[in-house]
Amino acid sequence: MKKFLLLVAVALFATSAFAQDYKNSIGLRLGYGAEVQYERHFSAKNYLEANVGLYGFGKELNVNATYNWNCFEWNWTPSVGKWFLSAGVGASVAFAPQYFNVGVAGDVAFGLRFNKPVTLSLDYRPTIYFLHNAWGHGFAGVALTCTYNF
Repeated sequence: MKKFLLLVAVALFATSAFAQDYKNSIGLRLGYGAEVQYERHFSAKNYLEANVGLYGFGKELNVNATYNWNCFEWNWTPSVGKWFLSAGVGASVAFAPQYFNVGVAGDVAFGLRFNKPVTLSLDYRPTIYFLHNAWGHGFAGVALTCTYNF
């Protein structure tokens, strides 16, 4: 089993060393709750982001999808990676034992795409709900996101 895990690790490292045109990303978004995040990159300028997770580590399940645009990119640290700023808009659905909610979500992210297949960002996703709690999560929408790009 150890040899198999070592083989998988070497294969992932080898493919990431040569493939720099990533189309998909998967990772975690941690803030006032935990979410699994998936990204589908259509080009270097735009991508779709989908999140599923628990808000406040409680009983509210959130499902979010935003269409994001890469607004700016800086090459401040070329040996480490490229810095970026992205923004987008989308929809949010919240499920809890007491209620169901739908709303509009925004997304702003500032982060670093490392030369390795990892991205680290600090993002803010304000949400306005229509059915219950109109201002959604407010400043609790700030989170740290780490994704693996493949």
